[in-house]
Parts: sequence; structure tokens; C-alpha cells
Amino acid sequence: MSNDAQLFQNAPSRRRALSEAALVLVTVFVPGSLALLDLVPRLVITCLLAAWGLALLRPWVDWRAGQMPRAVGAVLLFGLALGASMAGGWLGGEGVVPPPRLGVQHKGVSVEGDGQDVQKVVEITRVVPGAPADGRLEVGDRILGVDGQMLSSSDPEEEFQERIRTAGDGASTEMRFIVQRKGEMSEVKVTVGPTPNASPFKKPDAILWLCLRALGVSLLVGLLLWRDGQGPAQLGLVREGLGREILISVPVVVGAYAANIAASIPLALLGVFLKLTDKELMARKEVATGLVEMGLSVPVFAAAMVLVAGFEELAFRGFLVPRLKLLLGNWPAAVVLSAALFGLGHFYEGVLAVVQTAVLGAYFGFVFVFVRRFRLPSVMLAHAAFNTINFTLMIWLQRSGVLEKITAPRLPAP
Repeated sequence: MSNDAQLFQNAPSRRRALSEAALVLVTVFVPGSLALLDLVPRLVITCLLAAWGLALLRPWVDWRAGQMPRAVGAVLLFGLALGASMAGGWLGGEGVVPPPRLGVQHKGVSVEGDGQDVQKVVEITRVVPGAPADGRLEVGDRILGVDGQMLSSSDPEEEFQERIRTAGDGASTEMRFIVQRKGEMSEVKVTVGPTPNASPFKKPDAILWLCLRALGVSLLVGLLLWRDGQGPAQLGLVREGLGREILISVPVVVGAYAANIAASIPLALLGVFLKLTDKELMARKEVATGLVEMGLSVPVFAAAMVLVAGFEELAFRGFLVPRLKLLLGNWPAAVVLSAALFGLGHFYEGVLAVVQTAVLGAYFGFVFVFVRRFRLPSVMLAHAAFNTINFTLMIWLQRSGVLEKITAPRLPAP
């Protein structure tokens, strides 16, 4: 039997394939945002996912057939999979909301300046209760300058955001705002907090939660395969030639860096054109700093990546690509869509990083389908090695002091 035919042995219907793929994707993406919600929405989402999974596993069919241990085992294992996948969101391991640095919402308005010239200014539209600006700034305040420098009249909102983000090099500091309130000018001092870190690695135990979620989603994938009458072979996991797969992972890693560099060049030019370079650079610095500050050794990180990167390949390539092939009818479309979804999971690294990660996902999908002919181990190992090498490079950059020097330049005074 060919690898292609083996991959689709006992394949589910298109409708079931869609439902399975959607459940796995939701289980991958939801936990990172679960902690942002109140208790009731969290309960509702968790219960809906539980009902969705049970509807696919259909334990009552085995129960009615007299296979009660099989039915109970399926329910218990699914509860374990869902619990491991959602634990980070429930217990605070993921998605903890960082406090706002200033805590205001604003808009740009046009007003008449000296000599009846029309100029743009920043107007406060909301002050977040309990935030640093609460009690200092008010709705309707117009911000004309920051720290003794007037804001640009061409795009004051962007400059206002940039100065808040970079003040004090990201540490807690006092800022001075030139404010027009009810026609009168004044200076308002606000002590702002540190720049929020959007990285999912901002907690020392973040990698543990990622590993737990990886185990949970992998168990969920295994249960769905079992219910369909499938097994590891339908994910591209085969024992034959495992030693060869380990060797092949080396050129696959080299190809991953080639694909990454090839994507980086046009994306860097696009970032310059769209004026996103500074924001993208700071977002990636936050991720790199968060990873390094977890204090993991390279061997420990490598072991974690075998699990985390392995789960990503298991879910997005081994499981999702064949099911998207059932839905879309061809392999290239399945690989591209899976890669796009994979990229969306890295939005915390920046907008351009989503595209760059999607390109990397497309490369791994291409290798899985067209080069390795549905053998997944070499791709899993290459992905883990790619992440580990990058982590080692981050440690070197931090120890050499280069990482600390990566900061977005302050805007010049207008």
C-alpha cells in the first residue's frame, strides 16, 4: 500500500473531517485567550468544547453496544485531553492580561491653531479605571506634547503611541503631558508602568503550560483517530526507517533556514515600506527576551521542543493537512491553508512574523507531502532543531549584550 493510500485508510467523511479539524484548531488557539474572559464565558466555552468533542467521540454508541469500559475510557481520556489543553487558560498559565502602560483610548481631531491654521491633535476618549492615567487625565483632554516636546501635527496619534511605548526604555517612569483642558493649558505628570510584554513566554513556567497543552492536543488528536478507526500511520508516523528519518532531518533544518531567509528579505522591505519595522523589531525582542529570561538550559529547551514542535507538526501537518485535502481536493491548497492557520498562531511576534511563520509552515508541509511522501518524523525533528538553534542564538545575543541594544529609536522632536 502506498503512503498516500495508507494516509487515507478509514478516512472520515468530509463533514466529519471539517468538524474534527475545527475542534483541534479551536483547542489549539482558545486557551491562550481564555484567561482574558470572565468566569461565565470561560465555563460556556469549556462546556461547548466538551459537548463538541463528545459528539465526535460518541461514547454512547459503545455503551449501548455493551462495551462499557471502552465508552468510559473514551470519556475519561477526552476529559484528560481537554483539561490539559485548557489548564493554562483556567489556572493563569497563559493569556494573563498585562496592565496598560498609560490606560487611555484616544482619537485624532482637527482643530484651528494659531493664525486659523487647522492642525491635528490627540483627544482622550476614555480613561481605563485603575490605570496610571485614572485621576490624572480626563475624557476630552487634548494632548499637545509629551515630555516637553510638541507632537507632530501631521500624525500626532502615531507619535503619541510611540513616545508612550518607548518612554523610560520600557521601564516604569514619570511622563509629562502638555494638556489642553477646557481651553486652558497645563502640564500633567503621570507615572506610567512598564511596557506590557505580549509574549506568551513572559512567565517562568510558560514552557510547562505549553508542554501540557501539547500533550492535551496530541491526546485529542489520538482519540479522534481512534474513533475513526485510524492510527499513527494515518499521521505519517511509521517505525520503518526511523534512523533514516533522523538523518534526513538535518537537510530539512538547512532548508528551513533557507526558506526563512528567503521570506525575511521581502518582508523586511515590506516592513520599511509600511513603517512597521520598529514595532516588529520590538515584538520579536519581547519574545526573545521572554524566552531567555525563563532561565532554561539548551538541553532542557531542546527536550521541551521535541514535545511542543512535535505537537505542532502532529496537529498542523500530520492531522490537519490530510483532512484539508479531503475538503479542498488537492494537496497544495491543503498545505497552504494549514500553513496560514499555523502562522496565525504566532501573531504575538508581530504582523510580518505571521507571514514569515506561515512560509515556514508551508515549507514543512511541502516537505511532508511532496518530499518525504507523508513521513512526519523528519519534519518533527527538524522543527524542534530549528527552534532549539534559534533559542541558542538568543542566549548568545543576550550574553553578548546585543539583545539589550535592540530598541526602537525615539522619534525626533518636531
